[in-house]
Amino acid sequence: MLGELEDLIEARLRELIPKVHRLVVESYGGELSDPDLIADLLKRCPAVLLMVPKAGFRKRSQNRYSMPITFRLVIVTRHPRGERETRRGSTAKDIGSYDLWQACMHQLVDWQPWPDRARIEPTELSNLVTGKFQTDYMSVLGQSFSIELDWTKPEQQLPDLEGIDMVYQQVGEPDPVASDLIKLEGL
Repeated sequence: MLGELEDLIEARLRELIPKVHRLVVESYGGELSDPDLIADLLKRCPAVLLMVPKAGFRKRSQNRYSMPITFRLVIVTRHPRGERETRRGSTAKDIGSYDLWQACMHQLVDWQPWPDRARIEPTELSNLVTGKFQTDYMSVLGQSFSIELDWTKPEQQLPDLEGIDMVYQQVGEPDPVASDLIKLEGL
């Protein structure tokens, strides 16, 4: 359910790509905490990164729970001229974080990822970063949303884990250079 929700949200946000010049929609991978990843992120701006999820559970019946899920969009824009332009943009092709935020809100607020289920609601907007990184100014907004879904405890047991298959690849090479199969019997 969580992976499907993530895929549905990313697909909904990708509908903005024809309208927003060079927009990138991806999942969040720690870009704000790693200087190398931030530099790469700035090259891909404007970007909307999806951070999923935070969830809680409330018991409804024997095997059924209500599951409020919170997810966050990390909205990133950059501009070489100044921090004001990162928020407000400077041309129709040069979108600021405020306009990108508004476009994301239009796509997600009150949207139902599944028919006859809960709608997505906005919860909190925060300014995560405004400033300069290397030669560009950047603006990063964090917009949180929530949706409350039902979750039912699976009835069948998961199969036993028999082993771990590991494949090693060299950076930039598509084919594996080595592999290991670790059997877990008797451990």
